[in-house]
Amino acid sequence: MQRLYGDNIMKTIWFCGNKEETLTTIAEFVGEELINRDNYVELIVESEIRELLGRGLKDTPEDKVTFTDRLGFLGNLLHRNGVFVLIISPNASVEDRKTVKKNYSNYLQINIGDVKDLLCDLDLSLKDNPKENAKEIIEYLVFEKIIPEQAQEVYSKEEEEEIRRRLEDLGYV
Repeated sequence: MQRLYGDNIMKTIWFCGNKEETLTTIAEFVGEELINRDNYVELIVESEIRELLGRGLKDTPEDKVTFTDRLGFLGNLLHRNGVFVLIISPNASVEDRKTVKKNYSNYLQINIGDVKDLLCDLDLSLKDNPKENAKEIIEYLVFEKIIPEQAQEVYSKEEEEEIRRRLEDLGYV
């Protein structure tokens, strides 16, 4: 099932910057908001999956290209199946990310901090509060009509009142 909003489908969002921990924190905040907006989300942190995706690879330039391609393939595979994929891979070179962006569709790159390159879809300065960066990313996704402006209503007002009434009848409220 592909979740659609406008003409867009799920995206792979590649977070670029110098500090993996900071990028991960920001991506976690973005992921939480995407989940609140009824999206499926998968966070892929390079350092956490390097052993699995990097099996058989050495620390050569060719193998670094292969590893980055594997990250891109994994992102593409997941977002094809209705998942927002948030990739944290500060070590991928510009050329490697350019190849991934060309080979796999629905890819966004967000640069945070000192990393600046032409592949960037959204360029943010590193702020003291990761929530501020996450908020700007969500605003960008809304502006580009990748996600709806507001989280979907779970219950209508009438349903909320009925639930509240039943909880009161049971003595919980």
